[in-house]
Amino acid sequence: MTETFDIAGYARISVDDELDQKNISIENQKAIIQDFVKQKFPGSSLTFYEDRDRSGYTFGQREGYQTMRKGLVSHRYDILIVKDFSRFSRRNSRGLVELGDLRDAGGRIISIGDGIGFPNDDDWLKIQFQFLINEMPVTDTSKKVRNVIKRRQADGKWICAAPYGYIINQRQGFEIVPTEADIVRTIFRLYNEEGWG
Repeated sequence: MTETFDIAGYARISVDDELDQKNISIENQKAIIQDFVKQKFPGSSLTFYEDRDRSGYTFGQREGYQTMRKGLVSHRYDILIVKDFSRFSRRNSRGLVELGDLRDAGGRIISIGDGIGFPNDDDWLKIQFQFLINEMPVTDTSKKVRNVIKRRQADGKWICAAPYGYIINQRQGFEIVPTEADIVRTIFRLYNEEGWG
């Protein structure tokens, strides 16, 4: 008789991933995990958790992950399966710590695309290298955004949303929004003339 397990499948997609929707969409990730479970763990239960438009750089704001994590730590699930470790984490240091925490709680983690079953796979160096590779797009994007902001600042361009009471017109100048301007004037008058805080 084949041994069965309670399995958690986790899928994540961030806003930046929309460029490659067909390859890493939530539906695609789930299909890959489902096929893997049918082949490797027939008869096992599979519960999916997902986070849409969530960065892989942190864990705290991922509601789906946090719910699934509680299930792993409380031994509700035997195994966590992800399409690849980039769906689990894109931050080298934090991802490795989280992976270690799940291992210490008795969890088994399988990354299909990376060919890693942890902790059954003793190749910790391979896991570290994979996390390092996964972090590169995040730091690269961050550097590019900083460079764009610096360039816009050097050109004297406004880099934020227009302040309340204004819009930015087609000439990239501020234009007053009359209804909002009345509110700003009222706030100023109440503060300046009537002593409101």
